[in-house]
Amino acid sequence: MMPVQGSLNIERICALARVSRAGFYRWLGGKTAAEEQMEVRAAIQAVVLEHRGRYGYRRAAAELRRRGLVVNRKRVARLMREDNL
Repeated sequence: MMPVQGSLNIERICALARVSRAGFYRWLGGKTAAEEQMEVRAAIQAVVLEHRGRYGYRRAAAELRRRGLVVNRKRVARLMREDNL
């Protein structure tokens, strides 16, 4: 026999707690935005160093996706520009 969960769904719980659903799932995921940002920056720097600075943002973004990171070109371009890569 399955336990009774109750009549509250995620939307209702978030409304009662006055948090957004996105905020709830971000909290549930564990990583903060700053931690993820640093992880992506480190990965970009590793890719650029491995390829001796020959990779632009498009190739770097493709390589990061092959390595399992979820990034898009615009984000990679912005981070590379900020880090002078």
